[in-house]
Amino acid sequence: MEIPDPEKLKVVAFANGDTKVKYIEDITDAKSGSVTIPFTFDSTNNIVSVGNNDEYFVCAYNLEENTGAMKSYSCKEGDIKGSKGQNIADLGLFQTVQPISNNQTENVMINILVPLSDRKNIENIKVVAMDKGELKSKEVNAAQLLNKSSGNTVKFTFNFDRKTDIGQIQNGDMYFACVSANELNPPEGTECEHKLTKPIGQVNNLYAR
Repeated sequence: MEIPDPEKLKVVAFANGDTKVKYIEDITDAKSGSVTIPFTFDSTNNIVSVGNNDEYFVCAYNLEENTGAMKSYSCKEGDIKGSKGQNIADLGLFQTVQPISNNQTENVMINILVPLSDRKNIENIKVVAMDKGELKSKEVNAAQLLNKSSGNTVKFTFNFDRKTDIGQIQNGDMYFACVSANELNPPEGTECEHKLTKPIGQVNNLYAR
């Protein structure tokens, strides 16, 4: 990744139903061009086994050295190209921070919607949501939820504390959602989607499949 005026980084990555976070303070190499940050994920867990069509996401947050506040960020969603080898997520243009809002709302609500009309008997499913470097997840028996529902879409609600360790969540911050289960194959055991956070105080809805 190429980083403008790098000081320190928070890097968040998701793959195969799992999440990892790294804080990088010694990034002098980035000042001369780019920096490489490796992540390793298990290929199999209790939810899903990785496949070449599965998706991942990664976000890097460029932070102020003294305050730790986000200056800019870059995110990427992509397909796993080699389940047994290296996958390169080349982050490009870093987006600047949105101005601080005066809205006093303390939480940001995100509804993740998972259509399952073709998988009504699915059991273990994991949904992961991320906004401004903060991660939340839920594992459920989706078939039980569908039996209690009048439709074929399962809704997962996540409430994020607007105050994060890298600053307040603002209108325009990118958020992600991924859903994982072996029973979603084919075509994908893991699928990810992303959007920009709505104006603070409004509910965010995202279909993750």
